[in-house]
Amino acid sequence: METPVLYIETRKKFNLDDIDFSILDKLPGKTISIAATVQYLDIVPEVKKYLESKGKTVIIKKGAFYDAHVLGCNSAAFDKNADTRVLITDGKFHAINNAIQLQKEIYVFTTRTLEKVGQEDLDAHKKKTMGKQTLFLASKTVGLIVSSKPGQNVKSIQAIKEKIKKLDKNVYVFEANNINIAEFENFPEVKIWVNTACYGLARDNKKIVNLSDILEFL
Repeated sequence: METPVLYIETRKKFNLDDIDFSILDKLPGKTISIAATVQYLDIVPEVKKYLESKGKTVIIKKGAFYDAHVLGCNSAAFDKNADTRVLITDGKFHAINNAIQLQKEIYVFTTRTLEKVGQEDLDAHKKKTMGKQTLFLASKTVGLIVSSKPGQNVKSIQAIKEKIKKLDKNVYVFEANNINIAEFENFPEVKIWVNTACYGLARDNKKIVNLSDILEFL
């Protein structure tokens, strides 16, 4: 019997006097697409109001679950055609993943600082991805990473497995709720891991490639 799981989202509480809106004046462009991680969604209207007071046109789109809501693997809230994209969050993790998916620069507003995931970051990722693609094509044994978590679970995993097998490869499926990369060392025969779970899992590991990066070969 499955154990019931209750997911409770958490919103950060803000004192508007502690938010340095003035650093947003550095943002280039006329049209600005803004989004936030779930903890920061409540200040999206305040950021929008400030930018519009400076003459900017602000774009807010439906995201993962709410308007302006991004996940590391879901960048729907961003408008690719805007002059500038801003993510309100507390670090670069989501921004880097979204920038890679969109192949667009993203500014990160933490309420006190403004940073940028720029073209140099995208170029570095592209170089790493090309190396992983080469390793995938050369490998005879492939591990297929599957998450059992809601929202990350891929239902078509069997079809993906069959497509990889047609490339004359041995394919093994590894499914878990919490994926521990350290455990991969127990399977030295697997030279490359194809990730269908959290997009960020592959970012800093040279032996993990995201499924989206090898689809062109399937």
